[in-house]
Amino acid sequence: MSDNQSQAMDQLQVMQQMEKLHYKRCDYFSKVPLKNNPGAVDSWCRCKMVEWCYEVVDHIHFSRESVLRALSYLDRFLSTDSKRSKEVIRNRKEYQLCAMTCLYTAIKMFEPKIIDTSLLAQLSKGSYRPQDFNRMEVEILFELNWYLNDPTPNNFLELFVELLPLSQCKMQIDEITLKEHARYQIELSVADYDIMIHDPSNIAIAALRNTLNSMFTAGEASAEGTQMIQALEKITQTDLHLPFVRKISYGMERLYKTKIPIISR
Repeated sequence: MSDNQSQAMDQLQVMQQMEKLHYKRCDYFSKVPLKNNPGAVDSWCRCKMVEWCYEVVDHIHFSRESVLRALSYLDRFLSTDSKRSKEVIRNRKEYQLCAMTCLYTAIKMFEPKIIDTSLLAQLSKGSYRPQDFNRMEVEILFELNWYLNDPTPNNFLELFVELLPLSQCKMQIDEITLKEHARYQIELSVADYDIMIHDPSNIAIAALRNTLNSMFTAGEASAEGTQMIQALEKITQTDLHLPFVRKISYGMERLYKTKIPIISR
């Protein structure tokens, strides 16, 4: 193992600890009695907000990574047992405010330019005032204990690809193409609530598994593909045949076939 790969492995271990300790999310929709609360938020509402977030960042030419971070803030906030998060999940208008604020915070944290809350108020067509976003942001930050530097699925993907022995393949694999295909599946997966309640590292593993399977075809390439899958299992210390990995992988494949217009490139 080279020095760079050794550093990548150390970084990977730290990120895996971080996602378990500070950036955990749960299946918060299962806690909401939908039958007794017709105004409660559901996975459809979440998908619509994901589409809106992608539409905004694409229009402003920001990174789509900001959407991943924004939805992490949103999901983790709603995973808390705070009084405020329970109010948000039971009211679609409050949920929309929360989701828009999470995107605003992600952009403020990681983009070279920020958008003003007055612009958000305009985008909401008068549903919210600038002070509503400011107030919501403070509530989110305190509930998240200011943990905003999430290790995203794309962060894990970069390390996994760096550690894969691609140079040993007889079939030449373009690392950039490999990452692009996996990133696209990750971007699509943000819209799927059942996928995004999993750890970011596992989402990256599933995306890379799908991409490797699609890039290595029959014959000799198939054997090399098996070797790459085995190498990925060793790097991630994860059995890629486990039910939860297959569930994420199949969910990504379904989304790829569906191609939600706003999210699709």
